[in-house]
Amino acid sequence: MDQPIIYSEVSMNPESLRDIDRSLWPELIKDLAEFIGDDAALNLFVRFAGRHLNVPTRAISGHVIERTIGRGGFVRLAKHYGGEILKIPGGHSLLIQDRNLKIAHDHYRDGVKICDLATHYHLSDRQISKIVNTTKL
Repeated sequence: MDQPIIYSEVSMNPESLRDIDRSLWPELIKDLAEFIGDDAALNLFVRFAGRHLNVPTRAISGHVIERTIGRGGFVRLAKHYGGEILKIPGGHSLLIQDRNLKIAHDHYRDGVKICDLATHYHLSDRQISKIVNTTKL
């Protein structure tokens, strides 16, 4: 097991999200990544998580989106999504989903006991049992 992550104390940042399996990313973030790249999509995700993002029809210099993802990404975003309002999903559930997969993996593949996982992840034995019983690998 790696260093434990206490998810109630985690703030989302692009660096930590890069380590999460891309298949867990919200669909909109995966779609955005196709046009503006993974790093820019993750930066938007972190900056605007849980909010509506009004994408201008043209890339106005100095716009908050440009400051977040750079000029090139902003131009591509405005070209493809200009005039749309994007609902950027919140990120807490992504972090929890990733944690739960790690717990299930540690238990089923590595044989780590429930009580050791509870200590490691700062959760109760009951919470760990529920996670390993409901999380599919």
